[in-house]
Amino acid sequence: MASSARPELTFDHVGMVVRDLKSGFGNVCSLLPIVSATRIYDDQMLGVSVQFLRDASGVIFELIAPLGDDSPVAKIAASGRGVINQVAYRVRNLADAAQYFRAQGATPTGTAKPAIAFAGAPVQFFLTKEFVVVELIESEGASREFVPI
Repeated sequence: MASSARPELTFDHVGMVVRDLKSGFGNVCSLLPIVSATRIYDDQMLGVSVQFLRDASGVIFELIAPLGDDSPVAKIAASGRGVINQVAYRVRNLADAAQYFRAQGATPTGTAKPAIAFAGAPVQFFLTKEFVVVELIESEGASREFVPI
Protein backbone atom coordinates (compact mmCIF):
# COMPACT_ATOMS: atom_id res chain seq x y z
CA MET A 1 0.00 0.00 0.00
CA ALA A 2 1.35 3.42 -0.88
CA SER A 3 2.04 5.55 2.15
CA SER A 4 0.00 8.40 0.63
CA ALA A 5 -3.24 6.40 0.65
CA ARG A 6 -4.87 6.46 4.06
CA PRO A 7 -6.24 3.03 5.00
CA GLU A 8 -9.92 2.68 5.85
CA LEU A 9 -10.27 3.37 9.57
CA THR A 10 -13.45 2.38 11.41
CA PHE A 11 -13.94 3.97 14.84
CA ASP A 12 -14.07 1.40 17.64
CA HIS A 13 -13.66 3.02 21.06
CA VAL A 14 -12.10 5.63 23.35
CA GLY A 15 -9.73 4.20 25.94
CA MET A 16 -9.63 5.58 29.48
CA VAL A 17 -7.02 4.56 32.06
CA VAL A 18 -8.37 3.90 35.56
CA ARG A 19 -6.58 2.85 38.73
CA ASP A 20 -8.75 -0.25 39.01
CA LEU A 21 -11.72 -1.52 37.03
CA LYS A 22 -14.18 -1.73 39.92
CA SER A 23 -13.92 1.91 40.97
CA GLY A 24 -13.50 3.08 37.38
CA PHE A 25 -16.67 1.26 36.39
CA GLY A 26 -18.62 2.83 39.26
CA ASN A 27 -17.35 6.33 38.56
CA VAL A 28 -17.94 6.24 34.80
CA CYS A 29 -21.39 4.66 35.16
CA SER A 30 -22.44 7.31 37.68
CA LEU A 31 -21.44 10.12 35.30
CA LEU A 32 -22.25 8.84 31.82
CA PRO A 33 -25.38 7.16 30.42
CA ILE A 34 -23.78 3.69 30.30
CA VAL A 35 -26.31 1.02 29.34
CA SER A 36 -24.20 -2.12 28.82
CA ALA A 37 -20.79 -3.60 29.52
CA THR A 38 -18.61 -6.54 28.58
CA ARG A 39 -16.86 -8.99 30.82
CA ILE A 40 -13.40 -8.10 32.12
CA TYR A 41 -10.44 -9.17 30.00
CA ASP A 42 -7.11 -9.73 31.79
CA ASP A 43 -4.42 -9.58 29.10
CA GLN A 44 -1.04 -10.66 30.46
CA MET A 45 0.69 -10.05 27.11
CA LEU A 46 -0.45 -6.41 26.98
CA GLY A 47 -0.15 -5.93 30.76
CA VAL A 48 -3.66 -4.57 31.24
CA SER A 49 -7.12 -5.48 32.44
CA VAL A 50 -9.87 -3.98 30.31
CA GLN A 51 -13.64 -3.72 30.21
CA PHE A 52 -15.76 -2.12 27.53
CA LEU A 53 -18.80 0.05 28.30
CA ARG A 54 -21.41 1.28 25.82
CA ASP A 55 -23.45 4.44 26.36
CA ALA A 56 -27.01 5.16 25.30
CA SER A 57 -25.84 6.70 22.01
CA GLY A 58 -23.67 3.69 21.11
CA VAL A 59 -20.24 5.17 21.94
CA ILE A 60 -17.89 2.54 23.35
CA PHE A 61 -15.44 3.31 26.15
CA GLU A 62 -12.64 0.97 27.18
CA LEU A 63 -11.62 1.09 30.83
CA ILE A 64 -7.94 0.18 31.05
CA ALA A 65 -6.35 -0.76 34.38
CA PRO A 66 -2.76 -1.81 35.05
CA LEU A 67 -2.21 -5.54 35.39
CA GLY A 68 0.88 -5.47 37.59
CA ASP A 69 3.57 -2.91 38.33
CA ASP A 70 5.20 -3.31 34.90
CA SER A 71 2.00 -2.42 33.04
CA PRO A 72 2.44 0.18 30.29
CA VAL A 73 -0.37 2.21 31.92
CA ALA A 74 0.78 1.94 35.56
CA LYS A 75 2.35 5.42 35.65
CA ILE A 76 -0.70 7.00 33.99
CA ALA A 77 -3.04 5.34 36.47
CA ALA A 78 -0.91 6.45 39.43
CA SER A 79 -0.52 10.04 38.19
CA GLY A 80 -4.07 10.62 36.97
CA ARG A 81 -2.66 12.40 33.89
CA GLY A 82 -3.41 11.36 30.35
CA VAL A 83 -6.26 9.14 31.46
CA ILE A 84 -8.12 9.60 28.19
CA ASN A 85 -5.42 7.43 26.79
CA GLN A 86 -6.32 6.48 23.24
CA VAL A 87 -8.66 6.47 20.31
CA ALA A 88 -9.01 3.08 18.64
CA TYR A 89 -9.81 2.16 15.06
CA ARG A 90 -10.33 -1.16 13.31
CA VAL A 91 -8.35 -1.74 10.10
CA ARG A 92 -8.38 -4.55 7.54
CA ASN A 93 -4.60 -4.87 7.31
CA LEU A 94 -2.51 -3.80 10.28
CA ALA A 95 0.82 -3.93 8.44
CA ASP A 96 -0.44 -1.56 5.73
CA ALA A 97 -2.04 0.78 8.25
CA ALA A 98 1.13 0.78 10.37
CA GLN A 99 3.20 1.68 7.30
CA TYR A 100 0.85 4.60 6.60
CA PHE A 101 0.98 5.84 10.21
CA ARG A 102 4.78 5.70 10.23
CA ALA A 103 4.92 7.58 6.90
CA GLN A 104 2.77 10.31 8.47
CA GLY A 105 5.19 10.69 11.39
CA ALA A 106 3.40 8.60 14.01
CA THR A 107 5.71 6.53 16.19
CA PRO A 108 4.85 2.96 17.19
CA THR A 109 4.99 2.47 20.96
CA GLY A 110 5.83 -1.21 20.46
CA THR A 111 5.25 -4.13 18.16
CA ALA A 112 1.87 -5.55 17.19
CA LYS A 113 0.56 -8.07 19.72
CA PRO A 114 -2.53 -10.27 19.91
CA ALA A 115 -5.26 -8.89 22.19
CA ILE A 116 -7.53 -11.14 24.22
CA ALA A 117 -10.35 -8.55 24.10
CA PHE A 118 -10.38 -8.84 20.30
CA ALA A 119 -10.28 -12.65 20.08
CA GLY A 120 -6.52 -12.63 19.52
CA ALA A 121 -6.57 -10.06 16.71
CA PRO A 122 -3.32 -8.08 16.58
CA VAL A 123 -3.27 -4.53 17.93
CA GLN A 124 -0.59 -1.87 17.73
CA PHE A 125 -0.35 1.56 19.33
CA PHE A 126 1.04 4.73 17.73
CA LEU A 127 1.90 8.11 19.22
CA THR A 128 1.01 10.93 16.84
CA LYS A 129 2.88 14.22 16.49
CA GLU A 130 0.12 15.76 18.66
CA PHE A 131 0.82 13.19 21.43
CA VAL A 132 -2.43 11.32 20.84
CA VAL A 133 -2.24 7.56 21.14
CA VAL A 134 -4.07 5.71 18.34
CA GLU A 135 -4.71 1.99 18.68
CA LEU A 136 -5.06 0.05 15.45
CA ILE A 137 -6.95 -3.25 15.63
CA GLU A 138 -6.75 -5.70 12.74
CA SER A 139 -10.39 -6.69 12.79
CA GLU A 140 -13.34 -5.89 10.57
CA GLY A 141 -15.85 -6.26 13.38
CA ALA A 142 -16.03 -6.19 17.13
CA SER A 143 -16.22 -9.57 18.84
CA ARG A 144 -17.25 -8.26 22.25
CA GLU A 145 -20.49 -9.27 23.89
CA PHE A 146 -22.26 -6.51 25.84
CA VAL A 147 -24.83 -7.20 28.52
CA PRO A 148 -27.21 -4.64 30.04
CA ILE A 149 -26.17 -3.19 33.39
